[in-house]
Amino acid sequence: MTNVRQSLDGQSFDVVIVGAGAVGCTTARELAARGYRTLLLDRADIGSGTSSRSSRMLYSGLGYLAVRYPLWQMALHPVDMMRRLIYARDVMRCRAELVETMPQHLTRHRFFYPFRRGDRYPPWLVDIGFRMMEMLGGWRVPLHYRRSSRAEASSGLVDRLGPVTGIGSFDEYMYAWPERTCVDTALDAERRGATIRTYTAVVGVEREASGCTLRLEDRSPDRAGPATVSAKMIVNAAGPWIDRIAGDAGAPRVRGIKGVNVMVRLPESFHGQGLEAFSSKGEPFYVFPWRDLHFVGPTETVVTDDPDDVSVLPEEVDYVLSEANRLFPDLHLSRNDVAHCWCGVRPTSTIDGKTTALPVRVVERDGSPGLIAVTGSTIMLHRHAGRLAARAVEKRLGKRGAGPSGSIPLGPPDVTDILRDEHVVRLGDLVRRRLPNGLDPDLGRDGIEDLSHTAAAALGWSETRRAAEVAEFLADTAKIYPGAKTLP
Repeated sequence: MTNVRQSLDGQSFDVVIVGAGAVGCTTARELAARGYRTLLLDRADIGSGTSSRSSRMLYSGLGYLAVRYPLWQMALHPVDMMRRLIYARDVMRCRAELVETMPQHLTRHRFFYPFRRGDRYPPWLVDIGFRMMEMLGGWRVPLHYRRSSRAEASSGLVDRLGPVTGIGSFDEYMYAWPERTCVDTALDAERRGATIRTYTAVVGVEREASGCTLRLEDRSPDRAGPATVSAKMIVNAAGPWIDRIAGDAGAPRVRGIKGVNVMVRLPESFHGQGLEAFSSKGEPFYVFPWRDLHFVGPTETVVTDDPDDVSVLPEEVDYVLSEANRLFPDLHLSRNDVAHCWCGVRPTSTIDGKTTALPVRVVERDGSPGLIAVTGSTIMLHRHAGRLAARAVEKRLGKRGAGPSGSIPLGPPDVTDILRDEHVVRLGDLVRRRLPNGLDPDLGRDGIEDLSHTAAAALGWSETRRAAEVAEFLADTAKIYPGAKTLP
């Protein structure tokens, strides 16, 4: 592997994948392993879009069984309930798969579920839901769920909750580093034979009898010339940007759901513990442990704007803090307690013009054979989504012989190897997605000068380029994490 950006012009592939988030990376890995000549493209870096702005949770999926209609009507909606059960099964199976195959990218925590008077879901029904989730996952990675009294479940977090009638406790996993999950998956795809090109945008698609031709634009700072490649199929894995990809116009297939998360410092006795509950709006609400801090949220807002233009609004921060104070009334959290916040846009599928969080779909445009889109996936389900996309390709192109074998390493290599082998183009690629520095409380800012000199020496940057990369990183940090500060 090398960072030299060799020209793609004139090359042909079986499949071009647009979008190097979690879904695009795992689709490339699946296709390369099945012997297809695969090109993975992204207009920015690997894992730099929605995958880097998720809630970082490998969720057990209980909330997917929650329905909007009255509980007594559940028997009147058998199709919806079956869809929810299938989706929950897929979530639990992917959860077990990732725990078993990528443990170095996950951390396990004890989470709590507060039972309160007037809850929509009675305790006995929540008990059944947790047991059902374990059963759907084949008991491979148990939740270790139990319901107990507040006194029995006593912990720093539980003791500070408002009035409750009982406490459920269970094991939950967090992505220790979701961006690195994407990078390692993409590099594994490369070891299996895939070609990776970041900072390369699709600016046009021309259809032909044997497939299509894609016109590409280099958006790296070096600005190499344009290129044209051919492909038998295109997989659109651009997440909330799916309907904005050049050459793939038509009826919308995704609707964006904006989620805002707010990072705060909670009492030391809360360390490592999390909480799942429902907000005053009846939406899922979480308290996630993150190193020495916690983040709370998210919001759930439908957005139609370009995801590039979506940002955190002050009233959204106030809402998240008010919901946290509703759970922990004596904490009195305010904006002074906020370290930083961020938002992402989740791409939910649309079916017949209606939004649905379920299921993951592989959709082919009417009149556009060979161009498919993967919709409705989250980072939790990226392995499942990649397999669905690969099967759709197999169905149209036929099976191939197995490609080269690969593997995902147990830990990241050192900085020298990263700069040589891992497609680092910008300084932010190194700090945020190849190293864990970008997820530190300081968001990678404290050590940026030293890392910039290391990158400049390895990649041949001039002093002007090095200084520009530092300035770009700091400006991008301020945009992604508005109001970022260091808490005492």
